[in-house]
Order: sequence, then C-alpha cells, then structure tokens
Amino acid sequence: MELDATDKAILSLAEGDLEISVRPYGIMAQRLGVGEEELIERLRRLRRRGIVREVKAVLRHTRAGVGANAMVVWAVPSGEVDTAGKVMASFESVTHCYEREGFEPYTVFSMIHARTRDDLVKTVHDISRRTGVKEYKVFWSVRELKKTSMRYFKDRGDR
Repeated sequence: MELDATDKAILSLAEGDLEISVRPYGIMAQRLGVGEEELIERLRRLRRRGIVREVKAVLRHTRAGVGANAMVVWAVPSGEVDTAGKVMASFESVTHCYEREGFEPYTVFSMIHARTRDDLVKTVHDISRRTGVKEYKVFWSVRELKKTSMRYFKDRGDR
C-alpha cells in the first residue's frame, strides 16, 4: 500500500497528541496545509485500507486515579490461545493482550488496569474462571517510567 507524502504527514501528526480544541482536526489540517475535510477524508480512507485502526483518546491512567496496574502472564495451551485471548481481550480493564513465544508455559500476556488492587485481583479471577486458565502470574507495576505513543514516522508533518 503506497502512502503519499500527505498521508505520511497525517499519520505522523496523528501519532502524537491532538490539540485540545473544539476542532483539533482543523488545527492539524492547518499545520499540514490541507483543508480540514480533506484531512478527515484521508483519515477515513486510511482506516478503510486498514492502515489506521482508530483515532481515540489515550487515558493517562495514573493521572486519572487508576491505581492498580499489572502484567498478567497466562499458561494457555497452544490450541486454546485464540479462544482464551478473545475472552481476555473482551474485559474493559484489559488494554493489551498478546501471544508471546519464549516464555513457556506462559503464552499469553495481558496488561490490566483497575482502580484498586482488589479490583484488579477480581478481574484476574474472573478471567481465569471464564477461560479455564488456572496457571498465571501477576506482575504489579511499581511506577510508570515512560508512557508515550509509538512513533512510526520521523517526519512530524510540520511543513
């Protein structure tokens, strides 16, 4: 899938923070030297092509009072990864869910956020009950050292 320079510049800006504004896309379009409608249509096209999944707010959970965070590793048998992963991913408090190699028997990793440790433990127990996966380990977050969005394009789109 070929991306032109404008698409790449749009993606570059979309990777970062949107301006807090009534019309954040208008500000982005102005930076790029294109019309707001063109920018929005290009984002829609990128989404239809599967290049952009969605544009949404990312909550800085620790600042919002979400005080319990943990990486939970699950010993899911290889034939059950897809089914168990879908169940895990269906929980709102699960923000990341991956199959990983090299950590056997722990094949599925999930990042879980909750207001309290008790709430997080309850979620882990609910996931275990719904998936049937009884072997898991919880690695609690101690403090956040970095929280940024991934950058795929070096050009920041500032023309």
